[in-house]
Amino acid sequence: MCIITTVVKPKLCYVGVRAAALASEGISSGRGSGWALLTAEALPPPPITKSDAAFAAEGLEFVVGHDAVSLAELNDLFERVGFPKRDPGRLAIALANTHCTMWIRCTRGSRWARMGQLLGFARATSDKALTATIWDVAINPAWQKSGLGRGVVERLTAALVGDGITTITLFAEPGVVGLYEKLGFVREPSGVQGMAFQRTSAAGGALMLAR
Repeated sequence: MCIITTVVKPKLCYVGVRAAALASEGISSGRGSGWALLTAEALPPPPITKSDAAFAAEGLEFVVGHDAVSLAELNDLFERVGFPKRDPGRLAIALANTHCTMWIRCTRGSRWARMGQLLGFARATSDKALTATIWDVAINPAWQKSGLGRGVVERLTAALVGDGITTITLFAEPGVVGLYEKLGFVREPSGVQGMAFQRTSAAGGALMLAR
């Protein structure tokens, strides 16, 4: 059965850490304030708060591209964080058409993770010139609050800024809006209400095509 439903998630736009801090204080920066920040000027890349070397010392590696990502393992990660499971064939097509994919690999086996395990993921779709949208930011629950979420979003955003993209947006889960604001994103003041097309399965699960 297919239904139309309303899903409310804050829409955020990347403006840079300094501009976001000013906006949070109600101070207008050179880019304007609030949602009126979309200009053609170059965006500053986000600072990388924890280096690749520091993560490597902990047995963690950020990997660009999706070629080595196991679809089964990625779907398992999505389920662990409460995202809907995706059809493997369609997920493969989605990854092939993604502008930038970044995932986190464990490089040293331990009691918390096996060597090579996928611990985190994020991707961005884009017209490759003006705009990009970040999707599917997921960190293994056992590794949350370890800096991996911040690390992957910083690096993915920096890659998009490096490509010259001036409008970078995402739809955030309400519980993590504060994290994105610290990373240089600002929200549309009144929130964004979007319509989503849902398909409910016999088991009662819903596949949100908006994800």
